[in-house]
Amino acid sequence: MDLVTRVARLPKPGETILGADFRKIPGGKGANQAVAAARMGARVSFAASLGADAFSDTLAAGLKSEGVDIGLVIRDPIEPTGVAMIWVEESGQNEIVVVAGANGRAENFRVEEAVAEAKVALFQLEIPLGVVVNGLNAANGLTIFDPAPALDLPPDFPWERVGVVTPNETEAEALVGIRPLDAGSCAAAASAFRSLGVATVVITLGGRGCYWMNDRGEGLVPPCPVIPIDATAAGDAFNGALAARLAAGDELQEALRWASAAGALTASMAGAQPSIPTAAAVRGLLESG
Repeated sequence: MDLVTRVARLPKPGETILGADFRKIPGGKGANQAVAAARMGARVSFAASLGADAFSDTLAAGLKSEGVDIGLVIRDPIEPTGVAMIWVEESGQNEIVVVAGANGRAENFRVEEAVAEAKVALFQLEIPLGVVVNGLNAANGLTIFDPAPALDLPPDFPWERVGVVTPNETEAEALVGIRPLDAGSCAAAASAFRSLGVATVVITLGGRGCYWMNDRGEGLVPPCPVIPIDATAAGDAFNGALAARLAAGDELQEALRWASAAGALTASMAGAQPSIPTAAAVRGLLESG
């Protein structure tokens, strides 16, 4: 559950400021990505863990209403449902602190069942790293790895099992030591991921679009022009849309156009899951030029 406060500016260390409002909004990286994929028309099965509390009922009901299969979601009798404390300033920039709660217990995941028949399996790092590794190794279809929030990954991380990696600028620098600031550094960072064994690298660049590289070439997908309101879940919408379009059979560059538009539309509205667009909305933005 996202606990969101809007502020005129983000506080400095040790400073107390007044917030403009407070809301409880369904969120979580994995759930946001599942909802994004479902709204793009994909058939989605979601593996996660919820606590035995009021938040869990709200979140489960929200996922079901989106058509997401939650048969593999477990209820933890001990740990609370995960929460994220989010400050959003007027520019749309945010700061987020995540408490994993029930999602922090690796034994609560049925990830192998979730990925066994998936055409595309999407992973992120708000769940235990061991779950991600097990899922990557068990997956039979295309795997997408969103390395967020950024962690120090062990030397034996199975990069060769990653079909597509989708870091943002900060995550790329944390993982391969190269900040993708221009065409040359984007190519260098992507090449570093490829040297680890990743087939396709997609670096999201915020308002500059996204850069891709694989054995068929490289390129930049330009950004979709929107007025930023709240960047929360924009990356999740990007990843969910990318997974859905690749599962539907799109070539990478076309899937990235849709993913970029989904992320842009999400950033143009407030909140996490409520701001994630439908396929119709994304199509409308793309057709508008």
